[in-house]
Amino acid sequence: MKRLFATLLALGSAAVAHAAPPHYDVAAKFDPQGALDADVTITLSDGEAEKAFLLSDRFALQPMDLPPGVTMSVEPSTSPMPALNKYSFRFAAPATDPVKLRFRYAGPILTEHDSGNKPLRPEGYELFIDHMWFPVGADIQTRFTVDAAIDGLDPDLVVVAQGDVTRTATGVRIHRDFLDIDLPMVAMHGLQRAEAHGVEFYSRDLSTQLSGWYVKHAEGAARYFEAMFGPLPRKVRMAQVWRERSMGYARTAYTVLSEGGRNTPDITEVNPGRYVAHEIAHAWWMLASPLTDDFWLVESAAEYMSMRYVEHAFGAEELAKNIAAKRDATKDAGPVMGHGRPNRIQLYGKGPLLLLDLEHRIGRPAMDRLMIAMAKEPVHTTPVFLKHLTAIAGADAAREFEKALHT
Repeated sequence: MKRLFATLLALGSAAVAHAAPPHYDVAAKFDPQGALDADVTITLSDGEAEKAFLLSDRFALQPMDLPPGVTMSVEPSTSPMPALNKYSFRFAAPATDPVKLRFRYAGPILTEHDSGNKPLRPEGYELFIDHMWFPVGADIQTRFTVDAAIDGLDPDLVVVAQGDVTRTATGVRIHRDFLDIDLPMVAMHGLQRAEAHGVEFYSRDLSTQLSGWYVKHAEGAARYFEAMFGPLPRKVRMAQVWRERSMGYARTAYTVLSEGGRNTPDITEVNPGRYVAHEIAHAWWMLASPLTDDFWLVESAAEYMSMRYVEHAFGAEELAKNIAAKRDATKDAGPVMGHGRPNRIQLYGKGPLLLLDLEHRIGRPAMDRLMIAMAKEPVHTTPVFLKHLTAIAGADAAREFEKALHT
């Protein structure tokens, strides 16, 4: 579970149709040593009887002035990662007016539970949900809009974030009117900007071969997937950052890639091509719950689509190499579903192979219709996928695929 959010891309279930989603007003300040002082007001409008949030226990929370009729309890939590506090709010009656919950807290931004990615490094800041630095919905699916004012950032730090980003002399202002579960941000020295179709790309050196391949195949994958699914909902801001660990993650219209571990002399173009295609595919495959076995509809679906792009961009021979490697790595993978959230081998190896086998069974035209229909769904669950599969390819195909997921 330590790496649960390292590639966490899921944005959870659709917001209640008749109510406004939660909105975060964030005022945060960093000092040069990485101490965080934060004031976060969460406005709830959905009339829930109870709502819970998680925050790292390294932060000291000031006493809260609760709205009338609201009570709070707090308890330690080790799920989905260690060293958290869970704040549970209960409402005397379903709210008819918006309810504001204010969190005021302070503490170090650095944490040992960071999935191998320090939030503060010599290059600058890389913040995302792994660091549990803001109140996260305890279901890890609470999507929200946000207005954030973050101060204490050196003037020469280049900030990459979602939504409207306005740099100030001492910080940054972020306005995001679309939903996400996270408040991710990169603020680093020396980032350069390039733009191509579908992507706004940032790297400390745009002249490297790796940067060129990332831009080339981000654009190529965007065009390839758009031909199937329609236009990208938003241009993707993509930051290539330096760290030793080679990993990436995506949020709505936002992707972070790693330079370290991938920028080696022996790297071949197909590897970053496949990798960035996977991240671009998350523009359509990101809605299933990250805490359940439905998460294959995030990672396995995006990986399957990246395999399709590899075939398109590099040919059948390169795809065959990737398939062979996956089959070898997944010989003892175990079932994708039936035991909670799938593990890494099941998500990135076995799940995509099951989708590829399904394509071979029902044919590519039917598979394309299935993926297009599913990508348009507001909620991604396995029953919804099987419903579309039944309608397109028949009940037998759906039963066989469901059996394969559990085998």
